[in-house]
Amino acid sequence: MDVSKYHIIDAHIHPLGDEQSCQLVLFGQEMSEAEFVAELRAAGIEQTCGSVVKRFPTPPESFQEIQALNRAALAFRDRQGDFYIPGVHVHPAFPVESCRELRKMRDEHEVKFVGELVPYMMEFRDCLSPGMLEIFACIQELNLTVNLHLLQESDLAEILRRFPALKLIVAHPTADPKVYASRLETIAQYPNAALDISGSGPNSWGMLRFGLKTAGRDKIIFGTDFPLRNPGMYVAGVLAEHLSEDERLAIFSGNFRRLLLQ
Repeated sequence: MDVSKYHIIDAHIHPLGDEQSCQLVLFGQEMSEAEFVAELRAAGIEQTCGSVVKRFPTPPESFQEIQALNRAALAFRDRQGDFYIPGVHVHPAFPVESCRELRKMRDEHEVKFVGELVPYMMEFRDCLSPGMLEIFACIQELNLTVNLHLLQESDLAEILRRFPALKLIVAHPTADPKVYASRLETIAQYPNAALDISGSGPNSWGMLRFGLKTAGRDKIIFGTDFPLRNPGMYVAGVLAEHLSEDERLAIFSGNFRRLLLQ
């Protein structure tokens, strides 16, 4: 099948940061920025979105450590132009600073996306802490879109119950069919909630068809988690399932654009 007829947006990547702890490559391959971009383009991906992440061995001591990741994302956009939509970080240990950062990013740098937020890498373990709830309220108020890696399944329903207008993309279907089904059933209840297929994505036959049937065509978003995952396999997974052209268009870019721009 000809992939060139689709405009594919990878809504879940992690650009290479300056520090070694930002280089999320599982098998130790060294990769330049040009090679990073070339791998994505070779898979047929024309635009990307995501955050520069770092594994913090201990909780960050200051918000400047979080800001450094955001500045790296902006610098990557400066170099790559429209190919990259930056995702920025916040941290519940610094709710005031996080909300101030989000306003600045939106107003001064035209940033519309938060995350992927990865709690286990950023050293926070509670997505319902007072600081995180304050940040979710700010994201909703500013009409930004957030991609969140869940730690507790029960958190999803509670976050959306508290913030029903939040534009939330849940990261990863997971490899557990029951968890996948539960996530789909929850996001189906909220117009601005969706699920990206990165991580344990469309490698299971029928996963995408089940997702569309359970949650609806508007709820599934293309993402790969590159450079942790092979982007070509995710493109092939969407092409291989028995989907209509409208369904493929929605997954590859339509659903992400709708959330980001509405």
